[in-house]
Parts: sequence; C-alpha cells; structure tokens
Amino acid sequence: MKLLLECARHLVGNGLSRARLIELLRVEQPDADQKVERELRRFFEQRGLNRARVLCVTTTYMNDAMWGNYAESHTGCVLGFRHIAERSTPLLEAQQVSYCEDQPIVGSGLDFLLYGDSPELRARTIHAVCYTKKTGWSYEQEWRCLTWRPNEVTKQHGDYLFYPEELESVTLGVRSTDGTERLLRDLLVKKYSNAKLFRMQIINGDLKRTALPLPPVT
Repeated sequence: MKLLLECARHLVGNGLSRARLIELLRVEQPDADQKVERELRRFFEQRGLNRARVLCVTTTYMNDAMWGNYAESHTGCVLGFRHIAERSTPLLEAQQVSYCEDQPIVGSGLDFLLYGDSPELRARTIHAVCYTKKTGWSYEQEWRCLTWRPNEVTKQHGDYLFYPEELESVTLGVRSTDGTERLLRDLLVKKYSNAKLFRMQIINGDLKRTALPLPPVT
C-alpha cells in the first residue's frame, strides 16, 4: 500500500492530474490473477517439490474403499499411531485436508499488491497446494504432515524410523493370512509392547474390528 501511495505522489508531482490518476487506478488488469498464479507456481518450483516429504494419515479404520486402495483389498494391515508431545513427533504437525469442488482461492491480485508476500498469504498458498483435494476424496478423512528434505532431492520417497511407543495398534484386514497374524504377534511382543492387535471381520454383513489377545511380555 505504501508503494502504491508513493507512486501516486510521484505521478502527481510530475504533473499528472488528479482526474487522470483516479482513471488509471480504476483500470482493471484482467490477467492479474493469472500473473499471481504463475508467480506462486514459480515459488513452488524454486523450492523443489521433489524435496517435499508428505506423511498421509486418516482418522478412520472402518472405510472399505481405503482398505481396497491401500491395504491390498484387506490382505494387509493398518498401523495406528499416536503423537507424543515431549518427543515432538511428526503427527503434532499434521493438518487436516480440505475438500472442495472448485479450485481454492488464495487471494486476489489486489491482495498481493496491498500486502505482498505476507505470512498469511503464504500459509494460505501452502494449504491450497498441499492440503486441498477434490470433494470426491473426502471419504478418506485425510490429515497430512509436510516437511522438506533438501538432501533427498534424488529420491522419490523416504523411509524414517519412529519411536516404539508411537505405534498404538495394528489392525489386520479381513483377508490377511494366519502367517501375517503370527508375524505381527511376534513383532509386537518383541518391539512394540504398548501396541494392541486387532482384526477386521464381517459380522452379520457389517464390518467390525475385534481385539486379538497377545501373550504377556516376559
């Protein structure tokens, strides 16, 4: 805003009439928003999207479509995590995904003209690009944790350790094998003693989760 006022004073000081100044200020720039969009894209390209690492989680384990999409049609399992404040675990940074049918509006060209690259506009931009999906995906009830790893630009993904106490539960799919169950039982007893074991079952036509007993830790 200050820059705009300084420009106006400069023009008036050089002989521009008040009427002409008002006329110029009223002229619309039809491609202003497109220019802003190009600048925002350039901003993300400069940051390098291949440096971004996204952990996607959901709040539900009862969604059949999710089991089909991400757990090999109920032959896999679901890991349940909890956040630990004193250890600053990643889930503390999770943000809820927004779902909308239309492209999200970060701000107009005027917003960027008046306020520039403000923290608020930048936060809205990050949310629009990284935490927004079409309404058709709303059944996922997704949350995301986003971080940037400059030293991993040549990788497509990253594998990271988590604290044993972060793992809260493991839920087997309806079609998971007895061998998978035995493997998980042994693993939980040895390394993740705080985690509980469950299995999804179809009971009277409904999908339900039942607890499985684990041997006591010795």
